[in-house]
Amino acid sequence: MSIPIVLDKSTFQGLNYEDVVELHKYYIVNITPLLVSEILGDLAKEEKGGRKTPKDQVIDLAKKMFPYNAYVNMNYKVLVEKSLTGEFTTADNRPFLNATKSINTPTKKGMTFVETPEELSIKRWKKGDFDKLDEIIAEVWRTESKDENVVDEFKGKFDHLKDIKIKDHKPSNEEKFLALKERLQERLYVELEPADTLNLVIDYFEISPDLKESIQARWKNESHPDLHSLANYAMYCYEIVCLYFIGINNSLCGERLTNLLDLEYLFYAPFARVFSTNDKFLKNLFFAVQPTDTFFVKLPQLKDDFKKFKAVNEEGKVFDEPPVKDSETYRIWDNVFDMELTRRLKPSAEELKRKEAEMEEVLKIAETGKEGKFKGEADFVVKETFMSQDDPCPCKSGKAFKDCHLPKA
Repeated sequence: MSIPIVLDKSTFQGLNYEDVVELHKYYIVNITPLLVSEILGDLAKEEKGGRKTPKDQVIDLAKKMFPYNAYVNMNYKVLVEKSLTGEFTTADNRPFLNATKSINTPTKKGMTFVETPEELSIKRWKKGDFDKLDEIIAEVWRTESKDENVVDEFKGKFDHLKDIKIKDHKPSNEEKFLALKERLQERLYVELEPADTLNLVIDYFEISPDLKESIQARWKNESHPDLHSLANYAMYCYEIVCLYFIGINNSLCGERLTNLLDLEYLFYAPFARVFSTNDKFLKNLFFAVQPTDTFFVKLPQLKDDFKKFKAVNEEGKVFDEPPVKDSETYRIWDNVFDMELTRRLKPSAEELKRKEAEMEEVLKIAETGKEGKFKGEADFVVKETFMSQDDPCPCKSGKAFKDCHLPKA
């Protein structure tokens, strides 16, 4: 068992290699495309005396991205569009990936995935292999992340929210954001006509004119009680950018371009059960937007948990659950899985053997089964992943693959 988690760069950088090994034992790491871009962007930093070169810094960060228990989520822009067209309805607090093919057999149906371009790039960066395109992308990223005109252009898209101000000042920014969210929702869903709000969303996310007509027709012709029913994820993302603008307009957050870029991490919070940032600005917004069924955990809490886990861990021992009850990770696991019930329902040796046989069958179908579309939930999902011998072993022992199960394999 594991729980999906989204980390922003502040948390990711704050975890050392040993912390990340522990992280992968208890969490499925949902890597956002933004995190990959930010890591590569460091390649274009200026070299400073007495510090590692930008290239070495990127290598170190890439080495903390393991191929097991980790996935690169589909880009939010694609999902916003699919939300508006009705192709994507709910995130279900799990990573959302782009399947390579669908398999439909008389007995089982499923989806297979291969490594994404981002995952293939990460593998190269670990070895210090950077091509010319990497350097160009990094330079463009660094340049765009310094273009303050982008913030002015952003603010120019919210004339309909300029008059939303805080009247009764509350003691914390978190509570102020919650009050502003309530006022924002009145504006978007009561004071404005639904069709007008829908057009604001379409225009902000720069949806193509061809799709705009079909999205408008969905609202007009389908029976949706409100815009959240029509396009829940798109509305969630739009409320985030609106709240950030209102926050700027009420002096609750700064106008740094990096803040605008970091908003994107919150777009991926619904694709996890846990969200972590060390940034106060993102923390305040997280509690305002309140992603469904997503917990918040601070960087210091994670580091404290992993310190406790390492202290009680015997060499090579693998735990089925977080080994210390007095930890935030255990509390989250207990909330999600009900640990007492999980222990009572622990599978027998016979059941484990049956599951192993079922897994072999699934792998065979994934390789030989015919492609075909299907409706409903998949019976299985197979992710193709290639490991290097220096990656931590997927058995979760904490040892390098070459020193653990690779010789046996």
